[in-house]
Amino acid sequence: MATNAAASTATTASTNKQPSKETFRNRQDYKYYLPIQTRFSDCDMYAHINNSIYYHYFDTIINEYLIKKCGLDTSSDNKTKPIGLVVASQANFYASASYPNMIHAGLSISKIGKSSVTYRVGIFEQENPLACVVGGFTHVFVDPITRRPVKQLPKEFLEGFKELLV
Repeated sequence: MATNAAASTATTASTNKQPSKETFRNRQDYKYYLPIQTRFSDCDMYAHINNSIYYHYFDTIINEYLIKKCGLDTSSDNKTKPIGLVVASQANFYASASYPNMIHAGLSISKIGKSSVTYRVGIFEQENPLACVVGGFTHVFVDPITRRPVKQLPKEFLEGFKELLV
């Protein structure tokens, strides 16, 4: 009988339409949003946004936030402020997005280290309450000249990061 109860529980869990919290697919899992217009060139031969393009969307919202809220300096003249290098990335795909649509990229931070930050990004098509893609990456912030990790993140960066920490 224990086997039947376990099988019944597994069947009920697998047919539940609501995704588990671990997927971070809900809009409320994110603290900052950026609308991004899809482009015709984002599509592949299957008429949906190509998987690699989602990494462009991740990069867009993360760097937009860093520039506007954390003081990131992306100019070639920058010799003092740290720059972020991607050391890990990942994405999970749940549904397709397409052109022409407005997507909303949601951003949160799941971990802040001494020189690193791990971002989580949800991509929502139009007003859909569930993300079609969830992913992100980890930045290690380095000296712009030596490319060695900073000893600690600048105060301005930390203040911006803490606003998104979940």
